[in-house]
Amino acid sequence: MPPARWPGPAPAVDQLEAAERCETLLQDTLDAVRPAPVWQGAAPRAGARLSLPGRDPDLRWYVTRGRDILTIVSAVRRAALVDAVERHWRQRGWTITSLNAGRSRPGVAAATLDGYQLALTFGELGEAGLTASSPGVARSERLPSLQGAGGRGPAPLPNVCCPYWSAMV
Repeated sequence: MPPARWPGPAPAVDQLEAAERCETLLQDTLDAVRPAPVWQGAAPRAGARLSLPGRDPDLRWYVTRGRDILTIVSAVRRAALVDAVERHWRQRGWTITSLNAGRSRPGVAAATLDGYQLALTFGELGEAGLTASSPGVARSERLPSLQGAGGRGPAPLPNVCCPYWSAMV
């Protein structure tokens, strides 16, 4: 039996194309949320991903893009945000890979048909983040833009009030 291959796009997809795809997936997800939350771009990441021992020896590269949600999402509204995102991803035909329905830190993760991974998570202090990561792809001669990656710390705390998302009841 041949060794398992990397899931996702053929190596013809490179880091630049994968970064563009991640950006499209993030914007598509945020466009589905109403009312629209305020967000900022999270620190992008890119690098090498090694295969498991005994598997495909080819080195593959990845990119991750994200959004920090600046809108305050109250504890009572967090499940509603997760539900809206989960519903949208299911409508797209993506596989839900993880679902946490806990009240204080709910979250959801999904895999697209072409192998990209998306996740909506909440931190301890109510900060929400949305990320999209590529499957293993070919290295780009020109690296994808890593604007804002210069040593940025943890995700910012949300500070924008919204009559719906920030409501306490």
